[in-house]
Parts: sequence; C-alpha cells; structure tokens
Amino acid sequence: MLLTDYFPPHVGGGVERVVSELVDGLGQRGHTIGVLTLQTCPAPATETNESLTIRRVPAVDLTQRLGLQQAVSVRLLGATARFIRGFQPDMVHAHNLFFRTTEVAAFLRMKFRVPLVTTMHVGQSEGGSRLFRTLVKAYESTMGRFIVRRSDHIIAVAQAVAEHAHRIGGNSASVTVVPNGVDTGLFYPKQDDRHIGQVVLFVGRLVSNKGPEVLIRAVPKVLSRHPHTRFVLVGDGPLRDRLKQMACNLGIRNEVQFLGIRHDVPQLMRDAAIFVRPSSLEGMSLTVLEAMATGLPVVATLVGGTSEVLRDGVHGYLVPAGDSQVLADALIKMLDERSLAEEMGRRGRELVVSNYKWDAVVNKTESVYFEEVSRR
Repeated sequence: MLLTDYFPPHVGGGVERVVSELVDGLGQRGHTIGVLTLQTCPAPATETNESLTIRRVPAVDLTQRLGLQQAVSVRLLGATARFIRGFQPDMVHAHNLFFRTTEVAAFLRMKFRVPLVTTMHVGQSEGGSRLFRTLVKAYESTMGRFIVRRSDHIIAVAQAVAEHAHRIGGNSASVTVVPNGVDTGLFYPKQDDRHIGQVVLFVGRLVSNKGPEVLIRAVPKVLSRHPHTRFVLVGDGPLRDRLKQMACNLGIRNEVQFLGIRHDVPQLMRDAAIFVRPSSLEGMSLTVLEAMATGLPVVATLVGGTSEVLRDGVHGYLVPAGDSQVLADALIKMLDERSLAEEMGRRGRELVVSNYKWDAVVNKTESVYFEEVSRR
C-alpha cells in the first residue's frame, strides 16, 4: 500500500511521478497495489483494476494560500484506517516526510502493526527565508522525528538525504539510498545539430523553495551580457503573479515567458540551451535528471543530493542557494562558452543513461519490502 498526498492526474511535483513509476513497475512484477491519496483535482474517488486500487480522500489544497505545497483533509485518518483494514497490506510505503498521508501512516503504525517504509524526498533546507527555514526545522524536530522513529525503514533519494534522516531520527530506523530514475527513451537530446537559440529553461512549481524568485533577480545581469537570451518558466504555483510583477518591475517582462503547466516538457527541454534549478530544498531533483538525459547542461544549487549526480564543471555548475548574482555568473559563463556547455550536456546524458533507470529504482525498493516483510 502506497501513500502520497498527490497522485496523477494531479500534476506539478516530483513525488507523484515517483509513486506512479513505482506503481507501474511493481504491478509488472505481479504485486497487488493500493494507493491512498488526497483528492486535489477532479478524479474518481475510487479506481480499481486487477492489481491496483486507488482511493482518493476529499481534501482542500492550500498551496495557493500558503505559498508551498500543502493539502489537508479532516477525513484522512479514518479513511486510511479503513483502507488498511480492508486492503490488508503486507507493507505500507509512505512518501515525503512533509505529507499529511505520511503523518497518518506513522500514527497508525502501532495500531495495525504493518511494516512502514517512508521515503524522504528532500534533505536539509539550505536557503529560503528565515521564516521558512524556522518552520522546516520546527517540523523536522517534532513531527519529522516522530515519523522517522515510527518507520521500520527509511528510503532516501540521495546520500545527503540519508544523512539528514539520521540527524532527524538518530539510528532508529534502517536507511537505504534509492536514487530517483528517468525515462531516457522519453527524455533524449535533439537529434540534429543543436544550433538552438539562447533559451534558459526552468521547470518546477512556482513556490519559494524551488527558487524562481532567485532566477528572476538573476535575469538582468545575464541580459546585460547576452541580450538575446530568453528565460522560459514551466509550471504553476502561488508565486506566479508575484514573479510576473517582479519581471515587469525589473524591465524584463518581454524576455521572460511563463508557460504554466505543460505536457510537452521533453520537447521544451530539447529546444532549450541551458536548464536551471535554483532550489533551496531538494532531495534528488527529477527535472535535473531529465534535463541531463536530454543533453542539457545544468546550473543548479548545491542542496540535497544534487551534487551526487551533477559534478561541478563536468555536467554543469553548482551555485549557492539564494545567490542570484552567482547564479547569473554561472549562466553567463555557459552562454559565453557554448561548446563547453554542449560537452557538459553530452556527459550528463551518458551519466544518466548508465546510472539512473526506473527499473533499478523499482528493484531496490522491492528489495527493501522483502527485507522488512522477512523480518516479520
């Protein structure tokens, strides 16, 4: 049984895509799967086929109001208990330390005595506002610690996340690193000679911890050196109107495009020259992996497990979180040295093809399941 606050057809974040890939892979291996999630967009309350049951609990999505991804449901605790009782899983797998479904899974762990695996998708916060960092730290030292200590096993998407799990909960649970994967058949480089325009691409939710404000502040400096550069932001979120106003105030509104949620991200990546990910909080970014698979050089922040997949000066550049000037300098350097940037993109593609496949993710996750079930 897998729990996640967000699941397709909801779009906008990486966790639901990871869970969706796990559901597909585990189903192909003959497992019977139940997914409990929040009903954050129009979708049936229940879907069932031979090997999969999806239960969506009515919820209120507070993302627009709070400025970060959050949803709540007063029915969640009871609905989860009923689903566990009826589905009778051998294993419960919760996703994301900050999700309400994970909190409920931890509360119900002792009642049902079913092994609980929790995947931590993000590591330590390295930037953002002082208020944001304070709230994250307060949550991790209370509810986060409770979740980690109630979990029989923690899956961390990067070594940096595994180390963060130990800081939160000590050695109270086994921790296994299972990096995210990427579909290299969907994300592949442009087939002809690149010779593309100077498009800098951002893909992600328009929330503070993804760093879109940092990117907007970096744009004027980049344009002063490369005035024909365009900046394309794909995704939606509570900061959209504020970011548009920032672009207008800085006099760069014509050079910055806001495309909203798109379903042609692989093609948009193939049409770009550089991918940028200025996050203050990450685990192992799916979009960084996808951009690398597409052959894009990447400028990303030195947070979470990003440095474990992207080597500075080899596949792109790593910059401090929250520093728009250093971010601008890295983008300018890539635009100055296009042949070097393209070589970085080729190296990134080779790395991802060799090391980051969804089959490997499913295999390692399944091994954790078997390990915990065998202990029982």
